[in-house]
Amino acid sequence: MEKGLIISVFILTLINITDSLTNSVVTPSLVFYVSEVGGTMEQYGLISSIPFFSMMLMMSFYGVWVDSNGNKYKKPYAASFAFGGLGSILYFLAELLPSGAWAVYTILLGRFITGLGAAGRTLAYSYVATAIPRDQQRTILTILSLSRSIGMLLGPLMNLFVVKIDTSVSIFHYTIPLNPRNSAGLVLAAGELFLFILTSLLLQEPPPKKEKPLTEDAEPTKIGGKELFAAVTHFDLLFPSFIMFVLICNFTLYQVALPPVAADLFGWTPLEISYLMSIQAIVIFFGMIVAMYASIRGITDFTMIALGNSAFVFGGIATVLWWKRESATILQFIVSIVIVSFAYPLMGPANRSKFTRAVHSRPELEDSIGLLQSFFNQALSIGGFISPNFVAK
Repeated sequence: MEKGLIISVFILTLINITDSLTNSVVTPSLVFYVSEVGGTMEQYGLISSIPFFSMMLMMSFYGVWVDSNGNKYKKPYAASFAFGGLGSILYFLAELLPSGAWAVYTILLGRFITGLGAAGRTLAYSYVATAIPRDQQRTILTILSLSRSIGMLLGPLMNLFVVKIDTSVSIFHYTIPLNPRNSAGLVLAAGELFLFILTSLLLQEPPPKKEKPLTEDAEPTKIGGKELFAAVTHFDLLFPSFIMFVLICNFTLYQVALPPVAADLFGWTPLEISYLMSIQAIVIFFGMIVAMYASIRGITDFTMIALGNSAFVFGGIATVLWWKRESATILQFIVSIVIVSFAYPLMGPANRSKFTRAVHSRPELEDSIGLLQSFFNQALSIGGFISPNFVAK
């Protein structure tokens, strides 16, 4: 790869690291924040799932945007960061409202708008699909996934700072309290500003010339909605999307269940929960290293997906047997989380690689890569939107 693309891949990894770092501050404290402002567990489940719903609504917009603007990414990314910043500020300001419906629904609105911004993060995958040589794409996708676990590893360090915040600031005679719950919104907003500056200065737009398709030497042609629908419902594209839906359903169940279950079983606080999430991040990091090694060694996507599915099955069985209030131990709790967390890096990059190769194998889809990547990510968002409501009761 040329130097400019290497820098751009580095920028994309920094986006992932910053996102996962800031979200590692929000996730452990969200259930406590919602409870503090008068919310219920059902509302916590809705607030946890609403970003995935808004992501689902917005992904196609970003995909069509890059497909129709000459494959340019800086402006779509800028819009993504603007939405994220606005949603984070609303999340922060909910503390100023009276406890009850107004505060809860302000948090909900903030998370909805944040999801509109988060939808733009999936632009990284269409960037890889159009800018990176195809024999290197699976490795780059694994690196991008690996970078998220780095942010999760750094999360506890950030939480050590956030949990000590207990002050207030005065602006125009208004006193604004700052505490470990609402200050997470300011951390998110600062992250969005940092990413905006970074991408504006350093992200290189992909080269205009595209590689030839894998299967034949053919020029891409414009296709209509009917042909596009027929393509995405083809087994080679639809099945990886369904796998991603199931994968995110399972993984999000754990992410949403962890804070309230840990608090209920062991009386843990947001700081202790963030330590648990750092263990999860270490497992994901190790799993990504394994996945990257497998990619370099040429192990097939099918093999990696099968191994990941097996880990989900064993992790699910362990959860059913061990997550019981009367007999659960910390060791059992952590082991079940480790098994499930290891499944994600095995399946995620391999499944996305399988989908991307299927798109490239159809020459008529070359001008719709952004839209098709957004379709794939919408399957992810649907899973994330549905699953929290099964555990937040």
